[in-house]
Amino acid sequence: MIAAPDNNSLKQSSAQNSERPIIFHVENELYRRFLETHLKNQGRGFQFIDRPALAEAISQMSEGILILQSDNDEYGLIEIAARLKRLFLDKLRIVLLSADHSISIHADGVVDAFIQYPVSVSELLEVADSRNEVSRRVLLIDDSRLVHSTIVGPLREAGYEVFQAYDGAEGVEMAREVKPRLIICDVEMPRLNGFEACAAIRNLPEIGETYIIMSSSLGSAADQQRGFEAGVDEYITKPVIIEELIDRLDRALRQPNAGRENILILEKDESLARNIIKALIKHGFRPHHATSIKAGLRTLSRINCDLAIAEIEPQDGSIIDMLNGLKALSADRRPDAIILAAHESHADSRMVMNAGALGVISKPFSADKMLAMIERSLADRRAQRERAQLQRYVSKASIRMALEKSVMSGDAAAARADRKTATILFSDIVNFTARCERNTPRQVVEQVNTLFDVMTRVIMESDGDIDKFMGDACMAFWLEDGSHSSCKKSLDAMLKMRQALKEMNETSALLAADPIGIRIGINTGEVILCDIGAAEARVDLTIIGDSVNVASRFESAAKQYGVDNLISEATLAPFYSRYASRIIDRVRVKGKLEALSCYELFNFADHITTTEKELIEIFDAGFLAYTEGRFEKALKLFKESDRLEAVQLEGANNPSRLYMRRCHKLTLEPPENWDGVWHLTDK
Repeated sequence: MIAAPDNNSLKQSSAQNSERPIIFHVENELYRRFLETHLKNQGRGFQFIDRPALAEAISQMSEGILILQSDNDEYGLIEIAARLKRLFLDKLRIVLLSADHSISIHADGVVDAFIQYPVSVSELLEVADSRNEVSRRVLLIDDSRLVHSTIVGPLREAGYEVFQAYDGAEGVEMAREVKPRLIICDVEMPRLNGFEACAAIRNLPEIGETYIIMSSSLGSAADQQRGFEAGVDEYITKPVIIEELIDRLDRALRQPNAGRENILILEKDESLARNIIKALIKHGFRPHHATSIKAGLRTLSRINCDLAIAEIEPQDGSIIDMLNGLKALSADRRPDAIILAAHESHADSRMVMNAGALGVISKPFSADKMLAMIERSLADRRAQRERAQLQRYVSKASIRMALEKSVMSGDAAAARADRKTATILFSDIVNFTARCERNTPRQVVEQVNTLFDVMTRVIMESDGDIDKFMGDACMAFWLEDGSHSSCKKSLDAMLKMRQALKEMNETSALLAADPIGIRIGINTGEVILCDIGAAEARVDLTIIGDSVNVASRFESAAKQYGVDNLISEATLAPFYSRYASRIIDRVRVKGKLEALSCYELFNFADHITTTEKELIEIFDAGFLAYTEGRFEKALKLFKESDRLEAVQLEGANNPSRLYMRRCHKLTLEPPENWDGVWHLTDK
């Protein structure tokens, strides 16, 4: 006889389920209109949203039901469902609709329910709500009424729906009937003991994967081993501490039924494949079964798998054919491979390892042995990805410093602060505010990310570090090794960046009509390389100091002069003859007393045009006259250089026009003690 919750409890549970809001992502327009029409009479909250709005809608819903359907990207929805399950666990119930029943194989263990549609609204809601009704069902199997009286009340107060059985045989029958999410099972009971009851439950197809906690006063290692062999998931000893039991139940419910890596099983033995799949699902993996190489490669063309487990003798070719098929896949879709061999053979192992396999498991093998190799393989794969990701954004110099701190010094917690010489680059997008106004938010983000991809690639190829991205701005640096290499690398990078930006604008239909321009400031000097941040939250390796501020102010000042770059003399001087440049000004930036010379970089010295060469000669002569206080002479030279400037639009600024305005003013109001230094008042 089944001991169930009281009627009030069941009504409350049903009411809570019906109040759960429902989010629909249904791409089939005809079925969507059908659902919208019939849902209006259901008296519950629902909304239909497109895929881009999924994240926002779900984030605003503490608990609910998500119903997904796609006409042409069902595998993409399954991936989205897996990610959502990792984040929200059982707070979010997911139902997948598909006209193709074979999709259910790939959705198994990911979504809470699969429905082959079209179905009526009442059927759809019944399935969605039924997933909620059983989600917190617990079956207690114990012959002690004292245990029942002690445990049942607190579990119900904690929100669990508790069913009770008083011997092993009754427990098996009740498990078959109520299909609990969790089972708490005693060992010493009449009719069937706990080991026998557990084994019997594991053989029931519909509930064979139910989470089982064995509770007993028998706490020896042998008894626990026997329980695990019978299929127990956890083992706790009596007397049971209620708080600990509830914590274990909550933790078991939080274990995602999906979300781990996709794994392809290439095995023609259906029985062996089922056992492997069962073990993988139990540990949160998402297995996909194929019986042939052809079918396996077809699966990999649709689903990204991190690992393939394949028998050494596939039914439609050799294992070498299979491994070559994996190699033919693009790098982002190529899984690692573990081979199942019929017997232990060193020759076979060497052959498949030489062909690219990651490891070999000899039959017969235990689930623990297989899972240990899978976990190790996936951990190595994740580590390789993390290293590749790290190398995208961190230079060899920074990695070396991190190693010095965390490995060589043995004190990873100590904050680092070292004086270094570095060359710093600041960049900013020209007229970014106006760009934001004439483009959609998505277009702006795509343009900025495309630009940063281009810049990052150039900076990393030149051994630089990306210090940070700040909205549309970027800060990078090169540490000096004593040979002025940081100066050369940064200037070369700037010129390569300019060319890459030109190519980016030309190859984009949107940017060809509205090209992105950037301003750059570069300076070289002493910096403090240090850890900045909150020690318990986040710490960034960065550089700070006056030299960093100067680079930032040069970038800002470039706008005043009408140029796209300002380079400090400290950066340019060691390689002056390598580049074509002109002096732009001698300035005192805000907060500094000494004057700094800044230059505009045109190109490599042997790459400039005749016009640029003539412009540099005339402008430099004008700047010399300007610094000597001969303002009328300087004005004539700047008028001549203005004809050669790249920017000649009426009203637009360029260095020659800026100095023409200065010379007019200084001629009318001659300064006292003129030293040719201009004060930059803006940061």
